[in-house]
Amino acid sequence: MRGYLFQPHHPAVRAVVKRLHLIGCLLSAVFCCWLSQTLPVHAEAVTSPKTCQIGVYLTSLRDFNLAEKSFAANFRVWSVCPFETPKPLESLKVINSKEVSKNYTSFSRSENLSDTFKASKNLFWSEQEMSTTIYHNWDIKNYPFDRHVLQIPLEETQLDASIFVHSPDFAKTGYPKYLNLEGWEIRDFRIAQENFPYRTSFGSPGIKRELNYRSRLVISITINRNSKTSFFKLAIGVYAAVALSIMALLLDEYFGARMGLFVGTLFAVIVNMQSATSDLGSTNSVTLIDFIHMIAIIYIFISAILLVAHSLF
Repeated sequence: MRGYLFQPHHPAVRAVVKRLHLIGCLLSAVFCCWLSQTLPVHAEAVTSPKTCQIGVYLTSLRDFNLAEKSFAANFRVWSVCPFETPKPLESLKVINSKEVSKNYTSFSRSENLSDTFKASKNLFWSEQEMSTTIYHNWDIKNYPFDRHVLQIPLEETQLDASIFVHSPDFAKTGYPKYLNLEGWEIRDFRIAQENFPYRTSFGSPGIKRELNYRSRLVISITINRNSKTSFFKLAIGVYAAVALSIMALLLDEYFGARMGLFVGTLFAVIVNMQSATSDLGSTNSVTLIDFIHMIAIIYIFISAILLVAHSLF
């Protein structure tokens, strides 16, 4: 009995093999059925987030306040969505803003006659005009040859980036070419989208992830200073004080008169330096205008020392 079980062509062995083959087929069918029910669930979990096309048109850029570290801007922002809700402009927030005002909002539904969202029959368009004052840390080390990148960040405040993201409208975003910036010129204008990370759930009991993302649009405006008038106004007092101190060395006067002139010019340079700091704002770094004032102070001080040494010897 034991010997024939090891013979592959024995009828009993073939019967056992058939039963095992049948059991394998049944297990394969059950596994395929389970897999077909499981895969759609995973596909829904990684579904792409909803998106709307967002564009911005800058209408005003003004009030460059270097001392208070801010600037103001007016712009119109719009959204084109293949769905009626959510409405992204309602939850759009200007980040790093000191104040924001919204003047009007419009909404309309129209037939999709463009190449945007081809699968959608209708499109929902919204527009809003916004005015804001934004914090900006002005870097004035190279004043008056300075360049700055002003940013207007617009962020989705309600929906996570896994649910909704912005899609920039590159073609229609821009600014009027006649925009007057009073001593400045725009050298570059860009719009970009990024998912900004937050290491918090904002207290929401439905969010368990430690790292969450919110969709953010960033408008970057590169500006250059093309007027040196303000620099001339700030530095003219320094040059005048240095010129007077040079004249004091050439005067044929007694010691007291010369020293009084040095003291007066030194005081003028210090007052002028404080005025420049008030206009440009205080900074921890040494700017070009600070360097000019310090060189003038050192020159006047050395000239006074030479005058004292000459009177003594």
